[in-house]
Amino acid sequence: MPVLIGLLLRAIGWSLVPLGWKLLRGLGFTAVAFYGVQSVMDKAKDYVFSSLGGVPGEWMQVLGLLQIDVCINILFSAYVARAVLWGMDKSGGKSGVRWTGPK
Repeated sequence: MPVLIGLLLRAIGWSLVPLGWKLLRGLGFTAVAFYGVQSVMDKAKDYVFSSLGGVPGEWMQVLGLLQIDVCINILFSAYVARAVLWGMDKSGGKSGVRWTGPK
């Protein structure tokens, strides 16, 4: 009985270690992709908002009423989310291979 428990624990260890490394590698790539894309988008957003600073006062009031700043923030957030999801999809390994079930 102790031999069986030892073999079972060893088999669990053999299967969990590669799974853990794969999970950590995926999380690391996601974190790097997210922060990299977010920093680039933050610089682009700062550039857009600084360019809006040169607009005359009356136009700024109209842009404020139209909530253009909120629209720009939503667009940049969507770009960041899409880029991160694209990066996660590309890091998944073989693309286009699907499991069709037992044959």
